[in-house]
Amino acid sequence: MLNNGSKFFIGLTALTAVSFGVYMLLIHPSALGATALFGLVAATAFLATMVVFTRDGDTELGDSSVLSEQPTASMWPLVGAAGAALLLVGTITTPIVALFGIIFLLATFVEWAVQSWSERASSDSAYNATLRKRLMNPIEFPVLAAVGLGVIIFSFSRIMLAIDKSAGAVIFIVLSTLILLVGVLFTFKPALKRSLVLSICVVGALGIVAAGVGSMSSGLREDLASAAEEDHYMHRECGAEASKYFDKLPLEGVSLTSSIDTVIELSGGKLIARVQGINGEQQSITIPRANPTNIVF
Repeated sequence: MLNNGSKFFIGLTALTAVSFGVYMLLIHPSALGATALFGLVAATAFLATMVVFTRDGDTELGDSSVLSEQPTASMWPLVGAAGAALLLVGTITTPIVALFGIIFLLATFVEWAVQSWSERASSDSAYNATLRKRLMNPIEFPVLAAVGLGVIIFSFSRIMLAIDKSAGAVIFIVLSTLILLVGVLFTFKPALKRSLVLSICVVGALGIVAAGVGSMSSGLREDLASAAEEDHYMHRECGAEASKYFDKLPLEGVSLTSSIDTVIELSGGKLIARVQGINGEQQSITIPRANPTNIVF
């Protein structure tokens, strides 16, 4: 068993290691802060090793009291292993994967520590479970609700981006009507079984998530897919070409005419000038002395 000092130093080492990983991913790997954090990780790891080796300077006890009940099973080691795997994969793929790994590791650290503490609060397992719920449920439920709502919103957005615009409006109305009807049912039938209410909510959420996964696999609809492949430099018309991408009235735009004196265009191999306040195309422009002049080419 580890003593309290060993646990503190191991926790400090883990915290500094997570800080070092976040700094590497989100700021810059070669920055001075990364070097300082790496040195801090090495120092705390060395101290943790020495404290574990010396057992906080305590002498060995002759007999230790046997726990009345064995600790219960925990899923958090598996979650921590998944977080470590995601962190390693994220270092060679995308930062978002590594960020999820860090979140899993932090959740494992907090939940496992609280579970270990609650199991040793007393010899009554029911009281220990109640103690853990009183401490963690006010934190777990809002976090889980926010994550679940975010997954549903993201899935619904994938559905709306994959289907046609006209069909999207119809689906939005139908889903809103169904949600309203289910809410009315729950209001006027408060005696419904909890299992039935939970089943309806779970089936609806899983249906939206499954539809979102299918829509994501099918990709964006045609017009959005073609727009995503373009950039600002794919349509370079600068004359009076008959193009749907060409700005037919460039001089009438408020953002363009603000503080602009002249617009110079290339038309038919020749440069022409359109001066504000002068009708027609000009071959030359006059710039006042000592005044700032803005010209758009």
